[in-house]
Amino acid sequence: MKKVSLVATTMLALVLGSCGYHVGGLRNAAMKDVETVCVNMFENRTTQAMVSMQVTTALTDAIQRDGTFRLASPTAADVRIEGMVKDIAASSLITNPDDSYLSSEIGLRVYVDYKVIDCRTNKVISSGTVDEEGSFFNDDAGNIQSARDAAISYASRKAATSIVNRLTIP
Repeated sequence: MKKVSLVATTMLALVLGSCGYHVGGLRNAAMKDVETVCVNMFENRTTQAMVSMQVTTALTDAIQRDGTFRLASPTAADVRIEGMVKDIAASSLITNPDDSYLSSEIGLRVYVDYKVIDCRTNKVISSGTVDEEGSFFNDDAGNIQSARDAAISYASRKAATSIVNRLTIP
């Protein structure tokens, strides 16, 4: 009976150990020699106040959560990430059943350009555009501006996670 229990425990450990989870450490080919990262404040090309700060903060949080790279000061970093929030586009996700011209749920898509620049050579080693969406419900009972801000914040966090994924997933 003890042998069966030992074999079952060993098999379970092997199965769980091969699930593919990781905590940091993976990176794509362009980032293979990078250990430290500096995130510059993103530029805001939209009319939405503070959205560039939300993206910048979300990106530093996403880098820390992932654990592949360490944050560093501009003088000590291997690379710096800079970019711009170039647009926020609204779209109707669900229309009001009583009035087809009124949206019940509105999607806000945030478009972000980014560049990863080698601090030693000032060459761009990776760049791209990400766009992610957050949504809010448009009802008379709630505070529409707070809901809109929360949707933009959510889309900013999703965009930051997408950038980190592009830098870490091989």
